[in-house]
Amino acid sequence: MKTAFTFSTILMFRKVLRYEETLCQKKVVLMNSAIDFSLFAGQAVKAVDTDSLTPQIKFSFGSLHVECFWRVRNREYMLYGKHDPEALQRLAEDLVGRTVTLVLHREFPSDLTVEFDQDLYLEVLCSCSETENWHLTRPDGFFLVAGPGGRYTFWEPELVQEES
Repeated sequence: MKTAFTFSTILMFRKVLRYEETLCQKKVVLMNSAIDFSLFAGQAVKAVDTDSLTPQIKFSFGSLHVECFWRVRNREYMLYGKHDPEALQRLAEDLVGRTVTLVLHREFPSDLTVEFDQDLYLEVLCSCSETENWHLTRPDGFFLVAGPGGRYTFWEPELVQEES
């Protein structure tokens, strides 16, 4: 049995493919914010403060304080999350000494993914509608906070221009 495609059928398929391509592009745009995280790439994790129930990850030049749900995964499996036994201890053991390779931020809800060397990912997921969820800072004035309801606020470092 042969299937014959008419010219109008081919045009319809092309329209559908263009629509799907446009939809995929919009999803990518909606997912990732335009904030520049390039100064985090290459930084090493110096410490993970686990004295409280909320981890604070200290990088070479900045820190991430997490007050919401988080999980650690590789490319194939979720390894553990906030509510797993000894999760904070495992987080410290797994992250200290690793290097950040990429930081991705979704605008809404304001979720954060930090990719480390050897395909390890820390995903920080907004989970509270009434209090701060997490914040990422650098000493130069970079401050990104995921506030109540999954919205974020961002302060950029002030660039100082040299006088000529």
